[in-house]
Amino acid sequence: MSPYVRTRTFCCCLPVRFGVFLLSLLGFAGGGFLAVYGWIQLSQLQQHPLGKIDEISLWIQSSLFSLLAVLSIFGFFGAMIKNRGMVSGFAIAIAIHLGFSIAAGCFSIYTMFARDSQAAIDSCLQKANDDSDTTTQLCKNGLILIKAVTVVIFVVTWLIQLYAYFVVERYVDQLDEERLFENPVVLPRTMVMQGGPQATTYTGFAPNYPFTDPRNASGANGQGPNSMA
Repeated sequence: MSPYVRTRTFCCCLPVRFGVFLLSLLGFAGGGFLAVYGWIQLSQLQQHPLGKIDEISLWIQSSLFSLLAVLSIFGFFGAMIKNRGMVSGFAIAIAIHLGFSIAAGCFSIYTMFARDSQAAIDSCLQKANDDSDTTTQLCKNGLILIKAVTVVIFVVTWLIQLYAYFVVERYVDQLDEERLFENPVVLPRTMVMQGGPQATTYTGFAPNYPFTDPRNASGANGQGPNSMA
């Protein structure tokens, strides 16, 4: 009878291996799309210049999503062939990407709130071609809404990445368990029988006490040299 390894799940019932497949595909597709979009924007900086801070943020985000897309390929093939090293590398990649994503996201949020809000409101009024109080209030509320939505998107994205990391790590644990069952460590019988001195009831007595020898102890079936015929 072959050993049974419990299949770990996520979202109550889905196997973690399926989760790694899904996450790697999403990481490749989503990360690749955002990376391409970022690099296209960077290539058009001469036609559509950005502020220095925005340009740095775009460079960081484009690089991170490119890295995620590349490493997602390893996660996909690692899950396909059950390669523990590749899947573990994918988990590490998610963790590293999450760390850099939080740092870059906090930087983007900081620059968004540190930016002159009045300039954004003036730009909104100029586009609307109306400087009435109603339009001004709408521009202010719209700016607040954009900031709130941006923060929510960042936080939700971080939580999803964190959950994805735990899903991949659970599959790594399952692969470890499967490998342990497939390659059990079995000690030879001679090593078990002759692995060293056995403890007896008389071990605490003086070394020259005859019954400290396991062969003379109770239960030796009368095979010891000091046993009675």
